[in-house]
Amino acid sequence: MSQLGELARSAGALQARADAYVINPDGPEDGVKLRESTGLMLPLLLDPPLAVAKQFDLPGNGRPMGGLVGFIIIDPDGIIRVQRVDIDFGHHAEQIMKLVAHW
Repeated sequence: MSQLGELARSAGALQARADAYVINPDGPEDGVKLRESTGLMLPLLLDPPLAVAKQFDLPGNGRPMGGLVGFIIIDPDGIIRVQRVDIDFGHHAEQIMKLVAHW
């Protein structure tokens, strides 16, 4: 999952500003592979039934954004403030951190 790029390296800085998670629709074996291949330090939430994805209108089969990757920012009250399709979202960690600081 090369999309994690800069985001994987900036995990500490992001976590200092917000609770940050990677939500993955795959099973545990793929989660292990993801951690190994990216060096991911953010908590990984495995969501094969897309329960969390559905709760927050995240991408997935039959869901908004149609299975595309991206990111969302949810404020402390649970309101979605930003939802973006961005295939290379992991390469835009600085932009994500600026958005987080805004909310």
